[in-house]
Amino acid sequence: IFVSMAQQIRSEFQPKTWSAFWQTAVENHSVQIVADGLKMSVGSVYVARSRVMARLKQRVQEVMLEDELEVIELLKKMDTA
Repeated sequence: IFVSMAQQIRSEFQPKTWSAFWQTAVENHSVQIVADGLKMSVGSVYVARSRVMARLKQRVQEVMLEDELEVIELLKKMDTA
């Protein structure tokens, strides 16, 4: 599920932002090493990771709401049948 959600939002971010997130949050690399490798400040890596994580959380909530609405629609259809 995580990979699916991540793929859905990846295009919303610059490659460097996504890489900072992926390397620190998923691959568990040191923030300092990632910052050095991407030529970013440590603070910028934390901000990038935070922005992507916030968007992922938002996307998961959107999908959960969509699923809830589908269930409600199905229940309504079953009730009228």
